Amino acid sequence: MRALPLAPLLALALLAAGCSLTKPEEEPAYVKATAVEGRVDRIERQNAALLDLQRQVESLQAEMRRLRGDLEEAQHEAKAAKDQQRDLYADLDRRLSALDARSGPVAAAAGGAAAATATSDREAYQAALERLKGKDYAGAEKALNEFVAGYPQSALVDNAKYWLGETYYVEKRYGEAIASFEHVVRDHPDSRKVPDALLKIGYSQYELKRYREAREALARVVQKYPDTTAAAEAKERLRRLDAERH
Repeated sequence: MRALPLAPLLALALLAAGCSLTKPEEEPAYVKATAVEGRVDRIERQNAALLDLQRQVESLQAEMRRLRGDLEEAQHEAKAAKDQQRDLYADLDRRLSALDARSGPVAAAAGGAAAATATSDREAYQAALERLKGKDYAGAEKALNEFVAGYPQSALVDNAKYWLGETYYVEKRYGEAIASFEHVVRDHPDSRKVPDALLKIGYSQYELKRYREAREALARVVQKYPDTTAAAEAKERLRRLDAERH
């Protein structure tokens, strides 16, 4: 056989090698742009989700702060109410103790029939007070109302009306308390319970946030009964009113 010329073979070999070393055709530009846009879109969606999550977290944090504030306010109000109730009971106990320290609410009536009546009303009155001392406020209210209705001419009726007002007051029924104390002031102007009744009218008006009426009642105690314990207490409450205004 006849040998092939060497030069053509070399040329063919070089051509084949050149073809194998050629870089693959690069991707078109629109394909690259589409891929970049897809990545950007995914990133934007992720950012939007993160922003939404952040807003939710901030909203929850704000709600937690609000609830914490509400809880603190409720705790403060509960403590204030508890302190107020304790003060009401303490004030009532003090007044009842002062009543016990005195020799008696009324002198015995003269004459047989009158003496019998006085004993009867005195016993009913003391029974009502015992209920009040025992913190049986519903029972005390009933007994005092029955006393006022049953013994309208008793020398103790002014006291009974006063303690009825105290019963309402300690139960925070301030409107009813005011009405009962006003009965004492209006119907029994010479009663020694009038200064205390006026004082408690002022206290009750204060609790109802009727500060002008409260101030008027308290000032009346100070002006008309300056040497009484009620006047000293009225001055203290007036100072508190002045402090609250500033």
